[in-house]
Amino acid sequence: MTEPAVSVGPTSPLRDVIQLMETNNIRHVAVADSGRLLGLISHRDVLRSQEGSLSGALSTEQAHMNRWIEARWVMTKEVRTVYPDTPALEAALTLRSHAYGCVPVVEQGQLVGMLTDSDFVEYAIQELSDPGV
Repeated sequence: MTEPAVSVGPTSPLRDVIQLMETNNIRHVAVADSGRLLGLISHRDVLRSQEGSLSGALSTEQAHMNRWIEARWVMTKEVRTVYPDTPALEAALTLRSHAYGCVPVVEQGQLVGMLTDSDFVEYAIQELSDPGV
């Protein structure tokens, strides 16, 4: 689990979300207000919001628009979450059954971390590297 989760506020500009993804080499950014999870923006959500995203290059007009597009307009609002004490198998099954790349971790209504498919790959590498396995 990555803690704390990288997050933005609901009125944060999309360009800030994109910059966070690039700077932190991540594909998901939580949208939160005072620590309460409101939604999630994935790299796919960003691509869907971009004019001409298939070309891989943003037009000057789109780059300008990203200053005004707010996170709350792009985020996925209905997000499944897990708790810090959720068994790893249950969390992994949630990711697989819904084809998610991540699941936010919440405790007492507050965002505390992000569990990603990469976390499970890292876990598998560690477990498989153990000579006793």
